[in-house]
Amino acid sequence: VTVIPTANPDQLGLFQTGGVEAVWTVEPWVTRLERDAKARVFLEDRDTITTWLVSSVKFLRDRRDFAKKIADANVELTKWIQASESEAQKLLIDELKAETRAEFSPDAVAQAWKRIQFTGEVSRDLIAKSVQDGKDAGFLKGSTDTSKLIETP
Repeated sequence: VTVIPTANPDQLGLFQTGGVEAVWTVEPWVTRLERDAKARVFLEDRDTITTWLVSSVKFLRDRRDFAKKIADANVELTKWIQASESEAQKLLIDELKAETRAEFSPDAVAQAWKRIQFTGEVSRDLIAKSVQDGKDAGFLKGSTDTSKLIETP
């Protein structure tokens, strides 16, 4: 098996033309592949971290107050997404179209939404697993100390 990085918007075309035989991706792209290319999910890992809020150590050291504001805004946004699913889904559709020119129907996004968990809580075990997954796929090399990757500003 060879794992190659692909842009999410390109995966549908690659899958449909045989350019790739399988895709390791996230929602709403999974639902798009299921609906538009008749793909089937053969492994679903609901605990995978797909979006990380990160900064450099220098930024945390020099701009800790600003980093805290960003982290607090992320928590606030996450709570809004959880409480305002319909509006958040509409914004996602608009943003996906603007960024990728890909069309997503509201019902496809609603279907994808069921597989997404929005949270600001990240376990150290999931961080370590994500790093190991990256190593197993050949994207990361060497040893990685994950014990210092999570800090609350």
